[in-house]
Amino acid sequence: MEPKIVLIEESKKTDIEAGLIEDNKVKNETVTTELHFELLKQYAWLSSVIIGAVIILIQLKVVPFSTELYLPFGCFGTSIVISLLGQDYIVDSLVKGKTIYGISKQIKIFRHLAMLTLFFGTGILTARLMQSFA
Repeated sequence: MEPKIVLIEESKKTDIEAGLIEDNKVKNETVTTELHFELLKQYAWLSSVIIGAVIILIQLKVVPFSTELYLPFGCFGTSIVISLLGQDYIVDSLVKGKTIYGISKQIKIFRHLAMLTLFFGTGILTARLMQSFA
């Protein structure tokens, strides 16, 4: 085997590149954590807004209040609770020293469940409203 000659300048370049890569990993982890947290927050807010909008429509007597609205409200409430639990899980995991990449599968489950219940509630609510207007 031939001994490999490495110039000092090349060694400095690789050290700088390794440092930049490590800095990018830390920045990406921070951004990824913030995005997951914000997504869960947006799902909770959207569910809250829909509940508020339906309540206003009920008060304006545009939508008749009936027991058929309990299921969509339950779905929206469930979406809010799942989103808050997901945010709590992120915070607890980061406090325990885990990385966002290590818990990304669990966070994805929280996000998908929150979206599923939000969309399910929206679909049921839309069907109910279409029935009442028909």
